[in-house]
Amino acid sequence: MKKYVPFLLGFVVGILPLKAAETTQNDTTIRFNQKIIYLEDSIGQIKVKVYDNDSQSYKPIYEGIFTDGKSYEKWTVIEEIGIQLPFLNKSKHHHHREYSMEPHWAGIGWGFANISDQNYKLNNIDGVSLKSESSNEFFFSVIERILPVYRNNVGLTTGLGFNWKNYFLDRNTHLMEVNDVTSVYSAPAGINYDYSRLRTFQITVPLLLEIQPTLGRNHRFFVAAGVVGGVNTFASYKVKYKDANGNTVKNVESKGLNVAPLTLDFMGQIGYGSCSVYAKYSPFSIFQSKKGPDVRAVSLGAMLNF
Repeated sequence: MKKYVPFLLGFVVGILPLKAAETTQNDTTIRFNQKIIYLEDSIGQIKVKVYDNDSQSYKPIYEGIFTDGKSYEKWTVIEEIGIQLPFLNKSKHHHHREYSMEPHWAGIGWGFANISDQNYKLNNIDGVSLKSESSNEFFFSVIERILPVYRNNVGLTTGLGFNWKNYFLDRNTHLMEVNDVTSVYSAPAGINYDYSRLRTFQITVPLLLEIQPTLGRNHRFFVAAGVVGGVNTFASYKVKYKDANGNTVKNVESKGLNVAPLTLDFMGQIGYGSCSVYAKYSPFSIFQSKKGPDVRAVSLGAMLNF
């Protein structure tokens, strides 16, 4: 039945000049291809009704109301299997401009990194004290996809990205693995660290529920929340200091350090257009269980989407 709609609309447009000249009749009846078509013309509005006359039962199968900028259409037929269901209607209301959903994962981001315990206390956790003003994360996301699940306003976002985190230890301490356990140790006597840094690198994959409400003619505000899983591919510990002769020493002390091979972060994001802010918290320790301090990653920062 929908294949006749362009014909009907074309006919309506073509007949309007003729109807404008009529003064005694405002309705028109047309018989076409075993269908009866009624046109009702009133000020600012046109109604189209179509009845099936195949079985002489005159079953209503289509109704359309067209006005400036708005339309209403009702069908009472399932065309795919050819069975009429008079009480099953499919309606379409066009009141707002249609928007497509754009995901907000691909791009770059930077934020402050810190550590927490399971009670959400920040820093100074299980013997680890960070320089909060220096610790940071940087991520670069290259692939994104979104699956709309409700009216192009709610969708599921996924993709692929890369994440670097730098944790700078405070109190002139460093991490070191001894007997397969990573712990915090003070710097050797006479050495003051310029920095003492743990760096990790992950490949990340998100699963975020993204909401993009239509606010008038605007579809740019969005909120997203979900999880970001990751695979740790590299971890190293580096220190920088001056020796007794005043020479600068940069030394990678160890690699691995029993950092957990998999990561999981809860993530929340809110933004407008291509700019947003985010917060992340991991319910799991940065290190493997019983092989390092029990500290969870947290971060807060900003993103610029491509």
